[in-house]
Amino acid sequence: MTFLNPKFRYVGIDFETTGLDTKNDSPIQIGIVELNAQWEIIDSFESLVKPDKEISELKNIVSFITKIKTAELVFAPTIADIAQEIQHFFTPNTIIIGHNISFDICFLKRILPNVEFYDSFDTFALSQTLIPYPPSYALEILLSHLSEKPLFITRKQKFGLNSENSTKEISSLSWENHAFHDAFYDTKSALALFCYLIEFIYEIINSTPNIKYFFTKWQATICEILILSNTPNNPWTQPFLPPLKKITPANTSLAEFPYDIQINKYTNMSRYYVGSLNFKKLLLSLTCNKKIMLVFANKPKLDIAKNIFFDTGLKNIWFAREEQTISWEKFHNFLEKDSFEQFEIYFILKYATHLFYGYGVLDLNSKGDYLVYNLIKDERLVINYPIVLTTHHGLYTILENEAHAYTDYDIVFFDLEWRYKNYNNYLSRSCDLYYIQNFLDMMLYKYNFWKEQKDNTLQDFDTFWTMFMGIIWEECKKLFLWRADDDLTVNPINGNLDFYQTNKLLPKLQEFEQSLQNILSETDFLTLWKQIKHFLEITETITKITRKTYWNGSESGFYFLFAEEAKFTNREEFKEIFQKNHAIFLSNIEQQYTLLKPWITDINDEKVFERAETVWKLETLLQAATSQWINSIFIVSTQKEESRKLFETMQKLQSVHGYELLVENITWWAWKNIHKAKRSQLHLMIGGYNFLMMCYAQKLKFDKMFVRNVRWAQSNGILQDMKWYKR
Repeated sequence: MTFLNPKFRYVGIDFETTGLDTKNDSPIQIGIVELNAQWEIIDSFESLVKPDKEISELKNIVSFITKIKTAELVFAPTIADIAQEIQHFFTPNTIIIGHNISFDICFLKRILPNVEFYDSFDTFALSQTLIPYPPSYALEILLSHLSEKPLFITRKQKFGLNSENSTKEISSLSWENHAFHDAFYDTKSALALFCYLIEFIYEIINSTPNIKYFFTKWQATICEILILSNTPNNPWTQPFLPPLKKITPANTSLAEFPYDIQINKYTNMSRYYVGSLNFKKLLLSLTCNKKIMLVFANKPKLDIAKNIFFDTGLKNIWFAREEQTISWEKFHNFLEKDSFEQFEIYFILKYATHLFYGYGVLDLNSKGDYLVYNLIKDERLVINYPIVLTTHHGLYTILENEAHAYTDYDIVFFDLEWRYKNYNNYLSRSCDLYYIQNFLDMMLYKYNFWKEQKDNTLQDFDTFWTMFMGIIWEECKKLFLWRADDDLTVNPINGNLDFYQTNKLLPKLQEFEQSLQNILSETDFLTLWKQIKHFLEITETITKITRKTYWNGSESGFYFLFAEEAKFTNREEFKEIFQKNHAIFLSNIEQQYTLLKPWITDINDEKVFERAETVWKLETLLQAATSQWINSIFIVSTQKEESRKLFETMQKLQSVHGYELLVENITWWAWKNIHKAKRSQLHLMIGGYNFLMMCYAQKLKFDKMFVRNVRWAQSNGILQDMKWYKR
């Protein structure tokens, strides 16, 4: 069977590189695989590449991740050597395929400056559309997520990709074992994913045939790739999609509760010590109280609580956020457009995917998704679930903006010891100018679509805001030219000569307030102007400017966040925000507070961790642990630079050879590391406090834990959290 239009050549490509900077880093390996229209491999190429920079300068982490040793690169072909060998893959009818393909095309153009191809196809973007709710959209995690789906099993087997992420090559290549971060293996993995995605589109069309109607309204390469004659005829002449099956959480509850905890019997605004109460039993006991908000210091702790509820079968809980509802009148008007852009078709395909699986809530995960959803959403009140989970920061936002919807809710505030830091962080929260820009983009899309704009005010403001961001960016950039650190405190921006051009524009910014209020809906205006007002308030105070780096798939850069200098509050000021709610505050640290439930001893004070303040002691403890066949080890290191040094030390230790060594923010991001740890029986992880909580939330268990540099004022809280949330 022919799956793809045979007029094109389908060429997958992947590079391993010395880093993510497409301008300054160099390729060190290339993999190319060509498919025909029947999804058969017909040609391939792979090679190491000698980098432009001195091999001695290569980072140790590059060798660790790619498994490419610097000695192998000494006699590898140069870019000029391989240019002639790969030229024949790229012709005016070639479609280049890859995961985050823009990154690889940047390096391809370094090798072949005049490279020709018809178009490129990014499996990352289409995966966001057709694969809902994976742990991550990283290639290796996607393939693991799809591993049991029949459509993908067929592709995986045909390309020689087995479940252990290694393969004996089906080509004439001599490589025996390939794995992720090998360019040739990753190329084949991306092509297997590409084939799955295309075949799944055919499945969606079979399930909802009128999806074909929308392809006729879209001018895009994917429409040329698909052979729609292989799919059923479209029985509908008008655009139509049926409603999602709205999932209503079952109103289940426990038959009995481990502890008798009725919130209304506890003194309002009082602090309590949980003592030896078991965390799981405490959570489940609180479900006897309806209309209750459970509030945690951070997202990983919230996820731990959420998993406990789900594992117990409790479904009547929700997160404090906007309930996702669609206006069918608006949606059908949207579907009747004369033509569609890519992000609009991808939203339609996402919707059809959720129909296919029977999901009732859309997995929105891209800017394009939010553009369309904001256009068609039903502007109705938040649905209040009987049990709500949120973070400290989320609670402060709710009580500031939506207090009226939750006045009859009790609040159980966990992690009281983090209150001071989290509340002051909220008061001094940063302002991201790009967030305002994204919201403006949504407004422009919506108001232009519905023709609700009476004049050009919104477009004028968008143009002004873009110019304003560019000017303040340039003035901030000058301040950071000779600075190594990423934080800078300056005198108020308003009136500061370092921000001369910005100051000329600030009055004009404020002049837009009334005109925007005249043309925007009340909700839209309040959302937009609240952010702008926050920024204007920051310009009047001592300002903290933070430089943040980003990577958009093809290049890296930096932007700036603005925040007021840290604010400080006392307990009485903090309590004021809870005036309309009955609230109690819990701590698992401060023993001087009243015990929440006296006489209960559910926790044995077991030894969870060992301190290892010197590298020598850590090495001794590791040697002892590994000699006892300990499978999983976590080293708590709260300083990133020290984590990097520990990583280099661990690589040299004979005792940990055979362990999967995973370091937060060094070996490719938290979710990838957690995913790898789940797949590997022997794993040694290095990371900070929040990363450990993420591991707990993902149900990773550790046989041994060593604590390094937890020394500051909150160290006791961190160590107690390790013990309490572990259970």
